[in-house]
Amino acid sequence: MQNIDLYYAFFIGGVLLTFAIFASKLSKVMGTPLLLLFLGIGMLCGEDGVFIHIVYNDYTSAYYIANLMLALILLDGGLRTNVHEFRSVAPESLILATVGVLLTSGITGLIAYCVLNLSLIQALLIGSIVGSTDAAAVFMLLGEGGVHLKQHVSSTLKIESATNDPMAILLTTVLLALISGRASSGWDVVFIFITQFGCGVFLGLLFGMFGRFLVATISLGAGLYSLLCIGIGLIGFAVTSAVGGSGFLAIFIIGMCIGNQKVRAVSYILPVGEGITWLAQITLFLILGLLVTPHLMINYVVQGVTVALVMTFIGRPLAVFLSLKPFFRRTFSNRDLAFMSWVGLRGSVPVVLAIYPVMEDVRNAQLYFNVAFVVVLVSLLVQGATLVPAAKLFKVYALSSSAPISKSEMGIMLSDDYQLLNYGVRKYNLDGMVLRDVRFPRRTGVAGVFRDGFLLKPTGDLKLKSGDIVSLIGSDSDESSLNALFSQKGVAKPGRPYTGGRVVSGSMRMTELSDLYGLELTTFEKTLSVSRFMSFHIGGFPRVGDSVSLINATLVVDKVEGDQVSSVGIMLARDRMAFVRQEVQKREASEVDKPGEGGQGA
Repeated sequence: MQNIDLYYAFFIGGVLLTFAIFASKLSKVMGTPLLLLFLGIGMLCGEDGVFIHIVYNDYTSAYYIANLMLALILLDGGLRTNVHEFRSVAPESLILATVGVLLTSGITGLIAYCVLNLSLIQALLIGSIVGSTDAAAVFMLLGEGGVHLKQHVSSTLKIESATNDPMAILLTTVLLALISGRASSGWDVVFIFITQFGCGVFLGLLFGMFGRFLVATISLGAGLYSLLCIGIGLIGFAVTSAVGGSGFLAIFIIGMCIGNQKVRAVSYILPVGEGITWLAQITLFLILGLLVTPHLMINYVVQGVTVALVMTFIGRPLAVFLSLKPFFRRTFSNRDLAFMSWVGLRGSVPVVLAIYPVMEDVRNAQLYFNVAFVVVLVSLLVQGATLVPAAKLFKVYALSSSAPISKSEMGIMLSDDYQLLNYGVRKYNLDGMVLRDVRFPRRTGVAGVFRDGFLLKPTGDLKLKSGDIVSLIGSDSDESSLNALFSQKGVAKPGRPYTGGRVVSGSMRMTELSDLYGLELTTFEKTLSVSRFMSFHIGGFPRVGDSVSLINATLVVDKVEGDQVSSVGIMLARDRMAFVRQEVQKREASEVDKPGEGGQGA
């Protein structure tokens, strides 16, 4: 009998997981956030559900599971947060993630206190619980919807959404401390704030740098690096929380420290971490959906909808404008700020925080849980379904750039490895072009071209067609350039043919050329022929007129036979200066000869 119950539980878990994954494909078609569908599946299978009547009201287990899943989600968010992108928008993002959350929570709470039959502390606690935004839902919708935001708006929203959860958690913790009597004065509140942020940042950096060192130096199986990362993250989360710090802030920082390094182990961590994070999100959302009881939630619909409308149309817009307008007037237009106000999508964190009052045995704990749940549902239904139209309305979208169909590490080097990137040819980009006319980045080479499933040898004369897949070997730093290249026609203007008198054969060794003209070369460059040297630096397929500049000379492709450089012209620094002077004189002479502009005309 016990085995039957065990197998039944496994069966139900498998069914829910499978439904949730298929729902993710439905989400892309319908344009709704995944969170909404996962919650819906959980509710439909819950106590008042129409499919499987699962009675789940164990808030204790839900509290532990929700915190664990949320910690894993934040760890992965830190792993995927680019530190350079973070630095570029750190001031505005951190102001939104701290002051913005504080203002949103405070304004929402105060207005809820005025219009609802709630005490001030209850209203403020509700405002704090729903204070943070959900990054996954926002950027999933924008990315899949084909709308690409302006870079600065996109980066700010991304970093804000990734970093504002700890502030909402902190506010909720402080208010619960006031309600329960653990904090009785302003100094207690200040102490809690300082402890949470201080310990969170310090221990997050401490464990993060330790994890960074281990991941970079220890040799493990490919699948074990992600488990090591999770283990270090959870240790840091637990220790930080135990000493009174923000464990969620600490685990996010740990992820950033580990993820922002050019080592092969990180390429092993991210794919496995993505699957674990999806499992964490699905588990979290399904449990929260099972936990809610719809026939009880109806009693809180009025309060929940009121709080959602206040937050959406008053609290979030005021917080965004008050936080950013005085300091970043030139960075963001009013349209940008209006759209950022609308991107206040609520997700899993408010529902998880709504469990905290239940665990603290606070009076009217069901009020907080059900109101937060209604706020999340309204936010997902209203804002989630209109993010794409809003991006177009406020004109914050930018021209889309093509992303690689797939990419993977080559495994050649331990750090700063090469990648294999596969791009699709479309009618709007490289259709009809020959490979020789495509200007690839310097470190990029064409590995192959696939057409109708067959591999074509990549020659300079190969003409690309819509539907082809071009496989490239390049560095991570060149990906943005390749994205731009495959977003529009990549034809470069032909270079100026060489007209000087110093011409050498492509078969000459670079060491001989260096001895003749005193060129400064690296150890690797000295091993190359002139032809291979030019091909290495030009990228793709060389054309007549392509040039490579050195410190005291410029090498210009003089002739090309097939895909190989057969002869190269040498323009020394003094020749280059003379050439520039001649070009200036020609330009001035042509300006003088133009009729009607003071010249005599032809």
